[in-house]
Amino acid sequence: MGITESLTSLAMVFIMIIPGVILGKKNIIEEEQTLGLTGIVVNLTWPCLVISAMQIPYSLEILKNCGYISIFMLVLLCIAFLISLLLVKIIKMKKSHSYLFTFMILFSNNGFMGIPIINAIFGGVATFYASIVEMVGNILVFSVGIALIQMAAGKRLKMNPREFLTPGIYGVLIGFLLFLFNITLPGFLGDSINIIGSATTPLTMVIIGMQIGRMKVKDIFGESTIYIMTFVKLIIIPSVTYVIFFVVLNDSSLLARVMVLDFAMPAAMCSAIFSQQYGADYEFASKGVLITTLFSIATLPIVTLLISL
Repeated sequence: MGITESLTSLAMVFIMIIPGVILGKKNIIEEEQTLGLTGIVVNLTWPCLVISAMQIPYSLEILKNCGYISIFMLVLLCIAFLISLLLVKIIKMKKSHSYLFTFMILFSNNGFMGIPIINAIFGGVATFYASIVEMVGNILVFSVGIALIQMAAGKRLKMNPREFLTPGIYGVLIGFLLFLFNITLPGFLGDSINIIGSATTPLTMVIIGMQIGRMKVKDIFGESTIYIMTFVKLIIIPSVTYVIFFVVLNDSSLLARVMVLDFAMPAAMCSAIFSQQYGADYEFASKGVLITTLFSIATLPIVTLLISL
């Protein structure tokens, strides 16, 4: 896809935020109703989008790329972790915030925002790769991520293996098995799943818009460490990823573009959800999610332009 087409697709996605901002600002749709919409996306439309995207003919090259994604994910997350540790020491922030700071730098909103945007810009195979990124990310979120949140809350570390089995993971596993055994769903079923999955992008963007619309400027924009985290999250990490793929490895493949765009996404929404669940600083995490999401409206077109050159 060319530069113009990529930026046009991204612009179309972000325009969908505007109705959400209006709905949130006017409180036409209440917060509880927003949670209901989020539940529909997470538990239904998003898994369907993943399954539909993975309905492509089996390819050994794509299978190998899934392995490469896992390796690159671990390498890039280790780099992000080291950057986070360095910044935490320089800033000298309190422990409870430092763990949340690290969580938000490490984990991106790939599932809720990345997959729909990548699907809109690049389509099927790219969405397949983004789904594998999300699967690896989920495994790390429910292990390393939960540990960070628990430490932020000052609690003993405790893992629940059942937490790994989310609807998104089920969607990836089903889609991957269908791909692996080269199984094509019958038209009536495949088309139905595709139609449900196509609702993910507009619903996601409207929900994000409603969250932005409810933001109170005086309560959110006064946390200086959030701006540092946002700069690292949206500028430094994607830049490092871009340099590794496009400069060091001289790789401008679709896989490389997906990886760069995935690592350019804002902080994962589960930062706030897990903080509330485990008793960490929910407000700090919420500010991080909302501000990185807001600023990503400006940074994602730049990243998209760079990987399209």
